[in-house]
Amino acid sequence: MVDRFVGGQLEVQNRNEGYLYRGEIASLEVTGDHSAARLTVRFNWFAEMHEDGEWHGSEPDPYTVSLLIYSVSDIGDGRICLSSYITGETTVLFPLDGSKLDPAKVRNLVTQA
Repeated sequence: MVDRFVGGQLEVQNRNEGYLYRGEIASLEVTGDHSAARLTVRFNWFAEMHEDGEWHGSEPDPYTVSLLIYSVSDIGDGRICLSSYITGETTVLFPLDGSKLDPAKVRNLVTQA
C-alpha cells in the first residue's frame, strides 16, 4: 500500500513547535507488529521552512514514526494523513502525482547520491 507514495512527497508540520518539513520520498517501509508498528521514510532530498519564509535544504535523514501514537486517515486525492496528539505532528503523504514542492525553489538543496 505505501509503495504508491515513492516519488511523491511527505510534509511534516508541528504548529506548537513551529516546524514545517517537506521531502521527496525515495522509499517507505512499515516494520513491526500491531503493537510496535513503525513507518520509516527515506528521502531523495529534504527541506525545511525557515523564518525567512524560504525553503532551505537539510540532510535527508530517514523520518520514522511509531504508528501506535498516530491516527491514520485518507484525506482524499490519494493523500494519507498521520496525526499525533502526543507529538503534535501532522504528516501528509502525497502520491507521485500529488502536491509538489519544486526542488528548484529550495536553497542549498542536499540530495542523496
